[in-house]
Amino acid sequence: MKRDGLHIETDTTLSGDLVRRTVRLHEDGAKNTHEAVYEFERPGSASGEETLDGAVLAFLFHAMQRGRPLFVHGPLTRTALYNIEMLQGAWRCWRPARYKQVDVLPERIADRQDAKPGRKAIAAYSGGVDSTYTALRHRRHLPPESRRNLTSVLMVHGFDVSLDKPDHFKRLVERTRAFRDYLGLDLRVVRTNSKELYLQDWQDSHAAQLAACLHLFSDEFEFGLIGSTKSYDALVLPYGTSPVTDHLLSGDGFSIAHDGAEASRTEKVEVIAKHPIAVQALKVCWEGKKQFRNCGVCEKCVRTQLNFAAVGVVDPLCFEGRVDMRQIRTIPVRNEPQAAELRSIVDYARQHNVQGDWLEALKARIAAVRPEPKALVMLRAALRAARAGAVIALDAIGAKQSVKRVRDALRR
Repeated sequence: MKRDGLHIETDTTLSGDLVRRTVRLHEDGAKNTHEAVYEFERPGSASGEETLDGAVLAFLFHAMQRGRPLFVHGPLTRTALYNIEMLQGAWRCWRPARYKQVDVLPERIADRQDAKPGRKAIAAYSGGVDSTYTALRHRRHLPPESRRNLTSVLMVHGFDVSLDKPDHFKRLVERTRAFRDYLGLDLRVVRTNSKELYLQDWQDSHAAQLAACLHLFSDEFEFGLIGSTKSYDALVLPYGTSPVTDHLLSGDGFSIAHDGAEASRTEKVEVIAKHPIAVQALKVCWEGKKQFRNCGVCEKCVRTQLNFAAVGVVDPLCFEGRVDMRQIRTIPVRNEPQAAELRSIVDYARQHNVQGDWLEALKARIAAVRPEPKALVMLRAALRAARAGAVIALDAIGAKQSVKRVRDALRR
């Protein structure tokens, strides 16, 4: 007997070196179809059979939230099918009220076992601390025999820089050009609307959606690197990217690796500070209106300036002006992960005998932080669940524009 479920299929068109891949998702009984579109350039033709490992990752969290089996109209690699099962298990344990384990049913299984020439790696790159550290680590700082053969980085237009700001993305590419040239790294760009479909919680699904982009190049590369956000001794779970689950985004012949979790953010900045050209290229801000630069005043900008202060750099080239004492005393601390990041800066300063007025102001700010009331934490969780439920309900009746408007209103 046929089971109602979700269906994934893909369509690829070529225009010279430009590839346009569309991943379509539709649900039995629903009126609308969702399309995640990926545009990228690939010199030469793809080799081997196109598998749908990345296509499934693009919509997996939506499928788990819908609780419907996922029919894949094309091949999945055997490793990807196994890993997707394990990945679902992790998120079902972490968020049982939000995600259900679903059957993923491909038309056929594809096996890939041969190593690719050069065993090359491509790394996700946003211009931030984590991805900059990963690039430096594998091009300069690791012993040659311990490095991945990192030859390229991937920048995604539609994630940190929204699709409606192509000029901002172009300026971010230019901002980071000198650093990429310094390391001899080729640039790959993917333009996608997958995040802006608003079907999945970004905090939970961002690594899977990023891996979907990396998989677009699985015919050429053997490894895809995702820079860590937390160190091994300060992991935050559940979170979309972590050393616990990122390897489960791999398939046959293309392995996703979580990279750099041996270092705290301040330790990463210590490495970056040795390369002025890397410092100048850094773009850590996600709250500023100009998405190609650092606003200098948001929580992440202020925190990054404190990371630099801890390693002895008081005026990093990536910011316009210095952080002042008022900004330190009033830095927003919205949750425990942010508080933990600030405490790690103090710990680094203590271990390296760093002193200064800025450090005393930071200690005072941390001391003033109080844990959020349990009721407030529960209320936030309920609001997130309600928001997701509203989006899915509107989506099921085909109200695409309403979904976006409601999602944006609820985020505000």
